[in-house]
Amino acid sequence: MRVVLRYAALSLSALVAAALLVLAALVLRPPPAMPQPGHAGDVVVRDVRVIDVETGMARQAADVVVQNGVITAIGRDAEAPPGAREIQGTGKYLMPGLWDMHTHSNAFADQYQHPLFIANGVTGVRELWGCLSRSDSFIACIEDRRRWNRALASGAGLSPRYVGQSSFQINGGDEVPAGFEPFFSLRTAADADALARFYRQDGADFLKVYSAVSPAAYDALADAAAVHGLALAGHRPLKVSLRQAIEAGQRSIEHGRLFALECYSQAETFRALPDPLAAYDTGFIANLVDGQDPVRCDELMAAMARSQTWWTPTLQTLRMGAMAHVPAFRNDDRRRYVPGLLRRLMWSPDADRNAATALDASGRNVRTALYSLALRHVGEAHAAGVRLLAGTDAFDTYVYPGFSLHDELGLLVDAGLTPAAALRTATLDAAVFMELDHRYGSVSIGKAGDLLLLGADPLQDIGNTRRIDALLFNGHYYDRDALDTLLAFAERRAGSVHQNVQILWQAVRSPLVRRQFAD
Repeated sequence: MRVVLRYAALSLSALVAAALLVLAALVLRPPPAMPQPGHAGDVVVRDVRVIDVETGMARQAADVVVQNGVITAIGRDAEAPPGAREIQGTGKYLMPGLWDMHTHSNAFADQYQHPLFIANGVTGVRELWGCLSRSDSFIACIEDRRRWNRALASGAGLSPRYVGQSSFQINGGDEVPAGFEPFFSLRTAADADALARFYRQDGADFLKVYSAVSPAAYDALADAAAVHGLALAGHRPLKVSLRQAIEAGQRSIEHGRLFALECYSQAETFRALPDPLAAYDTGFIANLVDGQDPVRCDELMAAMARSQTWWTPTLQTLRMGAMAHVPAFRNDDRRRYVPGLLRRLMWSPDADRNAATALDASGRNVRTALYSLALRHVGEAHAAGVRLLAGTDAFDTYVYPGFSLHDELGLLVDAGLTPAAALRTATLDAAVFMELDHRYGSVSIGKAGDLLLLGADPLQDIGNTRRIDALLFNGHYYDRDALDTLLAFAERRAGSVHQNVQILWQAVRSPLVRRQFAD
């Protein structure tokens, strides 16, 4: 018996050792390179109708010439540059590439997000998270995103353009792991100055504020950001009023709860609570939905319309809560593009929590009611002149990178925008917001030839933005087969044991992720 036990122990040890060796091999083996199936060179699209996002109309059919990645001619019988690829566009529509103005990229973005963005015609993204004072194994830092931009510019890599660089999400201190500089916790005005100085030197465009920042810390950060040439963007902190955020010059406010909370008749009482977030439960959401003050809402929307502050509703974040109990929503066929580890450890538990806390005492689904309220507010805000951006919170629960931008455009139309107005939020207005409209955002001579060739008119049906026959991007032409190659790569990587083990290892090694899970 003793010999048998010794043999069993040795066998178990050998199995454990073998398993560890396999895991180590999976962790250490580099991932495959993302495909680059585009064809470099000049392109002429013949007899195509151009979607003019400025006027909201489709122009008469013309030829569009793209040389070295720049639009050089638009007109009838345009002369093709020597060696240019000629594409027949009869019956098709040409529009600017789409920008997702609220994303969260990871260290493994080239295996997950980038192929899905490009395959869906998302040519630009604005990042809304980042790192502290050292690189992170899980979260893409500013230098990661700069490296991807450099590789794109040189032709060595393929990714959307990172058009906006963010700090990490500043939340008043509890989000900062041990061992980092004290100023990240934003306890004093001196911390605000040091924090803004650090991110200016690191190459950020704006400081992302989160929900728990106090009014005093928020004002100090706004002052420091102005001194160092940065902007504020992100959440409206729960204790900060919309008027205070507007007066501070916050450039964009994210997420669909903005006016639900601001138009609430008891908004000041809610803000005065010691911990407003702790009070945000099922009963509160019911009171929030039922306690809206339309006069207050009209005044606030008018004030925001007069300001320089934009709104990115990310309607999908609220739709997830509203649909978390629906099997068809949770079994969307696009799950195959999402790494299984993320679905099991992040998406499913998050959706379960939302479904379990959706019904109030009367049996009403308050999350569905809140989502409907947000849709109404988006339509009313747009009608009042509030400037909107299309952002999806890509990487969040049940948000499918790339596909999600088309989803968001559809939700904006559901909220009351015309297809033309919805398109502007992801094209020209996005470029205006980033002060890059001289180079991007419309099909115009002298601008970048980042273009989607569509099989049907998106001005008639916003769902037609999904009917991508081809993409012109960064001096390359991607036909439908090339775009499908990217989708196939993302699907393989999502189901790969190698990829999922690496994601787990990257998450375990990240102090920011460990801190988030500890909370």
